[in-house]
Amino acid sequence: MNSLRALQKNWEGLAQRDPLAAICTDPRKRGGRWTHDEFFETGRQEVRTVVQYLQSLGISVDKTSPALDFGCGVGRLTAALSEYFDECMGVDISPTMIQLANDFHKHNPRCRFLLNDRDDLRNFGDASFGFIYTSIVLQHMKNSLARHYLCELVRLLKPGGVLVFQIPDRDLAPLLQKIRHVVGLRRKINWLLRRETFHMEMHCLPEHQIRRLLSGRGVRIADVKLTNSTQVNFNGRLRFLEQAPLRGFVSKQYCALKV
Repeated sequence: MNSLRALQKNWEGLAQRDPLAAICTDPRKRGGRWTHDEFFETGRQEVRTVVQYLQSLGISVDKTSPALDFGCGVGRLTAALSEYFDECMGVDISPTMIQLANDFHKHNPRCRFLLNDRDDLRNFGDASFGFIYTSIVLQHMKNSLARHYLCELVRLLKPGGVLVFQIPDRDLAPLLQKIRHVVGLRRKINWLLRRETFHMEMHCLPEHQIRRLLSGRGVRIADVKLTNSTQVNFNGRLRFLEQAPLRGFVSKQYCALKV
């Protein structure tokens, strides 16, 4: 629970200071420089990319079943999903993010938002969703917590449902560069919050651990893609990469099907 409380403290602090730049971390957009339309357009582009990706795999998603955006923030992706699904639920650990999501999307009847400040998803029953998406979320959790949430997301999938999730596989930086990265990331976040006690962690789960975790849980990993999601200047515009970067984090997107 200590790691969960620390996670909530970090994201609540970000939400109160500069929520849009905390989600899409392009340095050019710090200090409230994201416009509402530009920010939410990145969500539409990202979801469109994922939908086209699923179509390329020949995977059909039941759009009449509810969709879940895990770690929804201010609803950037939830709102985008509502263009494809009749009902979309966004959950987040930050009360301020949820309040902002409700404010931003109060006129969208397809979107609902729920604060989830516990280490499980017991607010939802088994097989509640036909599609679940989470991106740039699990990477900020300690591995034990990320593993637990992944198992919960699998539990929430309906038979035939689709789970698409992103998490870094590994960090290619040498030790000294990793230390500098952590220090630099903390300074960047401290700049956002104007306080010295805040930091944002990055964690990796290798693919072999992901496959072992999901083995025997009634899901099949259909595909894995490299993405640009962990790049420092990530601006919300998801891209698939042909090869891993030479330095920094290697981000992977997984597509899992409930059997």
